[in-house]
Amino acid sequence: MTIDLSRVAIIARKEFADHLTDRTFLLVLALFGILTVLSLETTLTSYASMMRSYEFLLERALERAAHADPSPLFPLPTPPPPLAGLIFQRIGDTFGIFGPLIAIAVGFNLIAGEREEDTLKVLLSRPVYRDEVITGKTLGGAAVLAFASAAVFALALGGVLVAGLTVTPHDAVFVVRCWGATLLFLLAYFGVAVAFSAFSEDSGRALAWAMAVFILFSTVVPVVAVDVARTVAGPAPPWPGADAPPDEVQRYQEEMHVHATTYGGVQNMMLALSPNGNFGVMRGALTGEDLTASLGGVWQNIVGLLAFPAIFLAVAYVRFMRIDLR
Repeated sequence: MTIDLSRVAIIARKEFADHLTDRTFLLVLALFGILTVLSLETTLTSYASMMRSYEFLLERALERAAHADPSPLFPLPTPPPPLAGLIFQRIGDTFGIFGPLIAIAVGFNLIAGEREEDTLKVLLSRPVYRDEVITGKTLGGAAVLAFASAAVFALALGGVLVAGLTVTPHDAVFVVRCWGATLLFLLAYFGVAVAFSAFSEDSGRALAWAMAVFILFSTVVPVVAVDVARTVAGPAPPWPGADAPPDEVQRYQEEMHVHATTYGGVQNMMLALSPNGNFGVMRGALTGEDLTASLGGVWQNIVGLLAFPAIFLAVAYVRFMRIDLR
């Protein structure tokens, strides 16, 4: 049996159009727009405060350096991070908290809703195969999430330009990276919702199970990750004291490096069990100057974020192919 891509495309377009005309989805999308505008305003205000503090500290440091003996070196304050990057980091924070809700809203009734309304039997009575239906509906839902997340990032980018800020090519690449990581994060929870939708006879039950998994991944797993990392890494080595010999200080630094590496490695491996943990670690890596090196250190989190939608959507596919609609 060969999938007819034209029929898949028709189903995907219908799913996409249905969501774009759904009041609940539009309400959630509007809420994201409001949160984006509020995040822009808050970030601009806090950045102005950071710049005033930086300019004050810089002026004081230069005055001290001018009136002191030329031999001492007075460290200059660290400038604030680029504003455009900071804004899109805040947008990522918003998606990290509320993004799963829109992903679950798109996916929880993808199959269960059709079964409730008895439209699935009507759809499958037409010359269309089950795998074409589930593939088309999944692609349509994924397209909705891509559109919604891109719209929010475009709104933020428009706010940056309206504020008179310059968006460099580096900033544009950073925005695309953030959007890609955000879309993977949304698809993870979309896959969870579609899987429960395939196993549930009503959309309410599918929504309840998807929300329970969201709470598990967003609250329980991060706490467990910290506890396991502390247990495996053990207590941090004690500081030998300011008067300690250089060899003891060096040994302390080496032990602290081993402790920090062990703690971070175990925590990242545990966070790979949660889309939220993977998303947070990936966002931190995206801010690095050397992207390849940064992402190479969190490869398990990248694999984890890719695995979630792949596994749950595969489960939904198998379940849908075996549903008894009699």
